[in-house]
This record gives sequence, structure tokens and C-alpha cells, in this order.
Amino acid sequence: MAPNPHKKKSSVALKVWVLAPHLVTNDANIDYYYDFSQSIAEYTKTFAHLCLRWQWQPVTMNDYKIVIDEIVAEKKSKKFFPLVLNLCDGDEINGTPGVSVVKYLDEKELIYTGADEYFYNITTSKILMKECFDAANVPTPKWFAINQKNQSSKNIFKKLGSPIIVKPSISGGSMGVGIKNVVHDIDELNKQVELMFEGYRGWDLTADGLIAESFINGPEFTTLIVGSYDKPNEAIIYNPVERVFHPSLPEHEKFLSFDRLWEIYEEETPMPQDENFYEYQSPDASLIDQIKQLSWDAYCAVKGKGYTRIDLRMDKVTKEIFVLEVNAQCGISEDEDFTSIGAILRLSNKTFSQLVTEIINDAVARTPVLVS
Repeated sequence: MAPNPHKKKSSVALKVWVLAPHLVTNDANIDYYYDFSQSIAEYTKTFAHLCLRWQWQPVTMNDYKIVIDEIVAEKKSKKFFPLVLNLCDGDEINGTPGVSVVKYLDEKELIYTGADEYFYNITTSKILMKECFDAANVPTPKWFAINQKNQSSKNIFKKLGSPIIVKPSISGGSMGVGIKNVVHDIDELNKQVELMFEGYRGWDLTADGLIAESFINGPEFTTLIVGSYDKPNEAIIYNPVERVFHPSLPEHEKFLSFDRLWEIYEEETPMPQDENFYEYQSPDASLIDQIKQLSWDAYCAVKGKGYTRIDLRMDKVTKEIFVLEVNAQCGISEDEDFTSIGAILRLSNKTFSQLVTEIINDAVARTPVLVS
């Protein structure tokens, strides 16, 4: 089903503005993370299929208001009715636009896709997100906040067990996460914490501190939800996929590390015979409903709106499933090399065009006042 702009009660043709975060760092590793050439090609194909006029528009922290004001001017001219497909996912700590874009889109009363301000903020910080999970009794690995480099953590292994994985509270795309983040004793923990407080290539990893959590040894799953937590009957909860890591990896390396995910290999090695780091498959059928329900519970706990990817792991001994995190503004693509969303679409027999349509229709439906 194609997007239905007529819900706006407007005879003006719809135009989609795709706002993408733009950052130039002169660092090859970080610039690669913000290379959208694949996305531009994919959206070109998608909007041609949907017969929609569109524009790819990079935005920075310096010019996002100028760009949005241009969109407002276009709306006032009634030449087109603009809808913003907002891909901005930055934490703004290191110069990448994020929630400021959302706030200004709200201020200008534009229709936009993805997270609202609350959902964006509460999931940017893993600490705030974990607090929401705990308050809603959503099962999540035991965790501990580390706010200072020299913070006393002598009892942390008694609380969390061993091993522990240490992550930046604020980070995306596995940045700041590698196999050395899995620690087994206090000496390894202190060494890793010290390294993380030094940052990554000038990138601040500790603006909101670090989060240490019990490392869940077992299968990893991911789900996709489109819709709003307060409209459960209209939400679309996709069947989950299981991420199966290469069998050569030890158990404590079976997770998405930055080096291997982005094929940088500064400190970690590629797979033997250049095989894939991981593959996707459907989970055991007996787990699907439980994974979907836990995903929805987690989405509601953080008042999710727009769409999300939710990551979960199952303890292979106890069989208990834990929610790791809810990812607002997650990357979306049909290409499984870029995101698990591609595998979810493939195993659900859905196309990227169908997903984009669902996301656009959700944005239109949740807009309280549709101005002609």
C-alpha cells in the first residue's frame, strides 16, 4: 500500500524530505560510519517505486534550522505538502544532529517520521532506558552505572556476576564497544574503564558515563516495531530474527563489536576464509511470541513512537530472555550488511518500500493537527 497523503485533507502533492545527519571528521573510520551512499541509492529506488517526489538533505548542527525553515517555506507556498523522513540519530555530544532536529520539527508543526522528543531522549541514554525497564519490570541484564573513571566498583562482580560487558551509556552503531569490553575481574574492568574515558579518536564516549551489565551468554534476537506505544491496535510488530555469530568465535566474542561490525579490524580479526561475521535466521518458533511480547513491553516502557529496533539475548542455560536495548531512530535498510532490519524484512516477505510506507503512514496518523 502506498502512502496516503490524502489523509492530510490537502490537494497539494506530497514531497518527502529525507533529513540525514552530516558530519565531517577527517577520520576515515568515523566518516565511513556516516557514509550514506548506499542509503541514497536505496531511497532513490524506493521513492521511484512509490511515485513520490523526494529530496535527500544532509543537515548539521549548524544548518538544521535553516533547512527546516526552507521546508516550512515550501509548505506555506503550497507548491508541495512536505513530510520529513527524519534519519538524524546523533547524540549531539560529538557534533552530530539529533534531538534538536526533532524539537524544531515539532516547533514548526511539520509531519515527521521516527521518534518524538521524549522517546529520543530516554533511549539515547542507556542509563535512563534501563531505569525505565526496571520500573516497568521488563527483564533486562543486571546493570551498574559508572559515572567517573576512578569510581569504586569493588563489589560490582558480586552484583552482576562474571563476565561483565562495559558500554558507553550514549553511543550508536557499537562505537566504543569491542571484545575487550567483556571483562572477568576488577583489574580488567578498571583498565577498560580507563581506556573508555580516554575516548575513541577524539570521540567522547563517556559524556553520560558508562554502563556495566551482566554479559548474557546465549542467542541474540532483534525485532522491529512500527507505531506508537499508546496505539497498540495499530502498531506493527514484526517477527524477530536471530543473529547467529560465526562458530569460530568464543562465546564472549559473540556480539556486535565496532571493529567487526564495520569491518575496520584495528584490534580484532576478520572471520576465517573471509566468511561472514554473522548470519540471520528465524528463531525457534516456540520463542517468537515471547520475544514479540517482551519487545512490545520494552517499547511501552520507554513510550516508543515512530519505529524501533529492539535487541534481546537469551541465557542459554536458564532460557530467560532479556531486553538489551530499544533503539529509537534505528538504521533502516533492506541491505542486511547494514542492519538487521533487512533480514527482518526478508524473513517477513516485506520490501523496503512497504516499510517506508508504514513509517510514513504512521507519521501522518499520529500528527494531531494536519494543516492543509
